[in-house]
Amino acid sequence: METANQNKDHKILLSGVALTSLICALSISIPVLGFICFLVIPLPAVYYRIQLGTKKAAILSFCSLIFLIFLSGGLSTDLLFIAGMLLLGFSMGEFIGKNLPVEKIIGYACGIVLLAGTFGLALYSNISNLGLSRLVSDYIGKNLELTLALYESMEMPEESIMMLSNSMEQITYVLVRILPSLCAAGLLFSAWLNLLLAKRVLKTERYAYQAFVRLSEWKAPDLLVWGVIGCALMLLLPGGFFKMMGLNGMVVFTIIYFFQGIAIISFYFEKKKIPAALRVLLYGTIIIQQIFILAIAGIGFFDVWANFRHIEKSNDNKQMPLSS
Repeated sequence: METANQNKDHKILLSGVALTSLICALSISIPVLGFICFLVIPLPAVYYRIQLGTKKAAILSFCSLIFLIFLSGGLSTDLLFIAGMLLLGFSMGEFIGKNLPVEKIIGYACGIVLLAGTFGLALYSNISNLGLSRLVSDYIGKNLELTLALYESMEMPEESIMMLSNSMEQITYVLVRILPSLCAAGLLFSAWLNLLLAKRVLKTERYAYQAFVRLSEWKAPDLLVWGVIGCALMLLLPGGFFKMMGLNGMVVFTIIYFFQGIAIISFYFEKKKIPAALRVLLYGTIIIQQIFILAIAGIGFFDVWANFRHIEKSNDNKQMPLSS
């Protein structure tokens, strides 16, 4: 019986390596679909960590990364980002397994990836004989050029392409300086998305984890409002350093209050019993249209005073929002 279970686990492990490697390979080889694949790279790591345990899940992620290194002919900046996403999924699975609350699962996992990513980029920049700033600038410039080529292949108006081409240097300058907040916001969003997907993929009735409960009543701690106010004030101060610090902070706070806004929308979707198909359509529209993201973040921010869901203060929990 034990041998049969081991054989079953080995088959699951091999299929997991194949699936994870496929998603990672697609993320660096296909322009549009690749971005979606990149966002969900943590999902297999979360799933197989819950199913197989720590040791086998670590082997799965490591084997997938080694396969990609051989496939791409060596280390690259893209592979460092993929390694970070695999680490994010593995860390989330570990913290889910420890039955931590959702805000700690996401916060701790994202913190680990940010620290490891900073160290990895610094190490890679030394190995490649490039400074960290130069490495990041070159990577952003390369991706902007690919974006410009994609727009040209889509036959966008030449005026728009020329405007983007002429602004490449300024765009690169700004992106390099707000990269820390963009990475943090991207990790937060990806962790939130993959936790939602893991809740659907796993048979949650088998796992009594805090991460898999309905969380449409979540709200951010009220003290974060002062962080938003402080960042807004820094944007008004003279000097580029304070402005960039404020802008970085505002990017992170925007994604946090976006989660709170989504929790509010999810709360009313449940209350009004909106059909699942319509919910998916509306959520998809929100993600595609950036103006809705800002509007929903605004709803989440003003919920501190408006209390749109009429939740008693004593019932406030500190968990990240998951739609049920």
